[in-house]
Amino acid sequence: MPVLRRLLATKLTRAERLADLHATRADLQLKHLLAMLAAELGYASWDACKLDIDGQPHAVIDRYRLDAGAFNDFEKNWFANEAEALDWQRVHGGYIVRYGEQAVAILKRE
Repeated sequence: MPVLRRLLATKLTRAERLADLHATRADLQLKHLLAMLAAELGYASWDACKLDIDGQPHAVIDRYRLDAGAFNDFEKNWFANEAEALDWQRVHGGYIVRYGEQAVAILKRE
């Protein structure tokens, strides 16, 4: 459901309601999700995004790396906002990843 909500927010499908998109979710293709990612990153299309994405700073794409499981071997501490995460980081260390309005502090497991 979170991916469907994100897809609906980008207005890249004909669906106007989450229930409509959920009902037709079997028709979704990779191209729809790539277009969603491009839109979330501020690009007009996936073609424009893929030409530029490798040159972006890690902080820009870390949210998507988190979704993909890139930090699964690390301890993750979630916060309601980035300011709270940064306060926590000053004491405990770690790496902060912004995730929408929230943030996560990532620590290497020992």
